[in-house]
Amino acid sequence: MKHKFWWIVAALVSMWLLWMTLRPQERVTADLTYITTPAAARGISIPFLISFLGNIAVFIPLGAAAAFALSGKSLKTRVLASSAIGAALSAVIELTQLAIPSRVSGFDDWLLNTAGTFIGAVIAVAVNRAH
Repeated sequence: MKHKFWWIVAALVSMWLLWMTLRPQERVTADLTYITTPAAARGISIPFLISFLGNIAVFIPLGAAAAFALSGKSLKTRVLASSAIGAALSAVIELTQLAIPSRVSGFDDWLLNTAGTFIGAVIAVAVNRAH
């Protein structure tokens, strides 16, 4: 039952990621002003915040949920399989964004999204081992 719960969480996170990343860029930018405005006031680059940190941060929950769902597997399998799930979803997103005029697709986004999924999986494995 616990595994099923985490797969549902992973599916919901995936749907949120698809919704968030396939909307028009202008809408996403407007929705993030509550984060970007204070960051810019503190001298943090908005492209750095959104492109670098954002691409990593938004995929961490997917990596964690997938790793928890795979809790019966070896640590290596949990991290690699979770990372592969994130890489595959990110590839779908980046390829779909090619067809959306207001979106920008890139290999760097795919790489950062995959890194975020990996980080989430490592965190979940660490938390699971600590308990």
